[in-house]
Amino acid sequence: MVQKGEFKQALVTFTAAITLDQRHWEAYRLRGITYTRLGCYDSAIADFDSAVRGDPMCAGCIYERGSAKMFAGHLEGALADLSECLTLKPDFAPAYSIRAGIYTRMGCCKPALKDMDVALELEPYNAGYLHNRGVILTAMDRYDEAIENYEKAIKLDPKGGGTYNNLAWLLATAKNSKFWDCRKAIIYAHKAVELGKIGAWLDTLAEAYAACGDFEKAVEAETQAYELSRPPNEKFRERVAMYRCGKIYSAWRSENPVN
Repeated sequence: MVQKGEFKQALVTFTAAITLDQRHWEAYRLRGITYTRLGCYDSAIADFDSAVRGDPMCAGCIYERGSAKMFAGHLEGALADLSECLTLKPDFAPAYSIRAGIYTRMGCCKPALKDMDVALELEPYNAGYLHNRGVILTAMDRYDEAIENYEKAIKLDPKGGGTYNNLAWLLATAKNSKFWDCRKAIIYAHKAVELGKIGAWLDTLAEAYAACGDFEKAVEAETQAYELSRPPNEKFRERVAMYRCGKIYSAWRSENPVN
């Protein structure tokens, strides 16, 4: 795993190269990627702007700039960059996947699903793309297809903790109770937590326990979820109280519909 200090050293190296040659467009691109990894998105976007000015046909530069804009929350600008990237390089699967993620964030599930389908046509054995397709299908309440995609992703990547977590959450909380399977949800949630003790994944494990009626274990897991969350996730604390009252999330959701 690359350490933060290594990224900072990379910044020094790329800055030195740019100082020596202001037209070293590849150095701008590489420094932009480094800034993105460090979460310095405005600096990254500025460097990608320089790289694109130097090489307007650099599809990779435009793709990386779109990714940085997405992380910075500039979704419309990110969409424009990814579409431009795909005009230059229409067989670039990662751009379809990132654009699908942006469409999903914007609540535009149909174009998101269309992009993920193209990405999977280009790379049919990409576990990450199958996972993302599962996310989109879940948002569309197409649970049977979502489950199928998550299961395929797990076969391709048995260490994909996020996929175990998402599948467990679906099986515990789907709006259509036909798809509930709390026992399987517990198994998948445990696999996720074994791969990474993350607050959100413990939250899923808690709901899986609650769905099976084991509120004592639900309170225990949700308390851990709250303690691990940074910054403290107040929703997790509220769910601890909910489980102590013997309620599951699905029942709470019915009583508190989103407007």
